Amino acid sequence: MSPIEASVLSLQGPIGSTGLENASEVAPAPSGFGELLESAIASANQSALAASAAATEFAAGQRDDIHGTMLAVSKADIELHLLGSVRNKVIDAFYELWRMQI
Repeated sequence: MSPIEASVLSLQGPIGSTGLENASEVAPAPSGFGELLESAIASANQSALAASAAATEFAAGQRDDIHGTMLAVSKADIELHLLGSVRNKVIDAFYELWRMQI
């Protein structure tokens, strides 16, 4: 076995290992649509706060990592756009139900 193969095998771990041994530490998935929206809003808020803090630190010269700052800002932007799209779809669905004849 070559040294490359040995290092690849050591990185792969045992066959059948999914890497999810600590999956119980992850927060449980939301059970309803309302809880899903609440968790998405909380996540977007945390991302926006982190992006704001990163941008402020970068502007003050306390942070040199422009890539990390831009990633945080982009992540927050994407999450906020997604929430806006979900909001628009929910409103469209409400109006569609409202216009239905019974």
